[in-house]
Amino acid sequence: MGFGQDLNAYEIMDRVYAIPKPNTSIMEIRLEITRKKRNKEKTKVREFTRYEKYYDKGKYRSKSMARFNKPKVVKGAGLLSWVQKNGQTDQWFFLPKLKTAKKVKGKEKSKSFLNTDFIYEDLESRGPGMDSLVSIGTEFIEGEQCRMIMAWPKNQSSYFARKLWVNMQKWQIHKVEYYTSDSNKQKTLFLSDFITTNGFTTPGKMLMDMGNGNKSVMQITSYEPEIGLNEEIFSKSFLIKL
Repeated sequence: MGFGQDLNAYEIMDRVYAIPKPNTSIMEIRLEITRKKRNKEKTKVREFTRYEKYYDKGKYRSKSMARFNKPKVVKGAGLLSWVQKNGQTDQWFFLPKLKTAKKVKGKEKSKSFLNTDFIYEDLESRGPGMDSLVSIGTEFIEGEQCRMIMAWPKNQSSYFARKLWVNMQKWQIHKVEYYTSDSNKQKTLFLSDFITTNGFTTPGKMLMDMGNGNKSVMQITSYEPEIGLNEEIFSKSFLIKL
């Protein structure tokens, strides 16, 4: 019996959520969006900065801001997310041509984020108590033992369920399959190239594969944990600043 074999799905996910997270962090991310048509591939590149802050006290668990820098066509666009302790998430989207921040409504969370294969809901961080969980077995990914866990959302979601592969040595999620019904897998997320800086670990590469040749890859080019961030960065007024 390997280490952690006797843990149930809730205990395993508690270990995942308990991995130390920096109070604040800044990431520089390169985003590649690949579209396949008639056996031809076309790739667009975007670059954005992501700011994140976690809270020990108060109503919110975390807040994050993504601001696009390149190319010119998306420069200034941003997404602000506030995750409450109860799991509810408020999101606002900003496009310079709109000149105002637009709240992402619940029914819009299934929409594509800036024409990528990530939807708004994928960019929310999930926490304890948001899903019903069942462990369904063990599988190896790149020689490392992972437990497979089915997660059914308790609240409104774009997905029927998610299937997670959790590395049993590092308590990191390595793969996620997204289901729109019991038998219909919509897409798969692969998390790899983990980066550790000052004792904090994050996936360096996130590949969302639609299974039809279309995919979106987020590659972290810079990761700075525990860096002083002004609370103003996570405000609606900062979101619409150019």
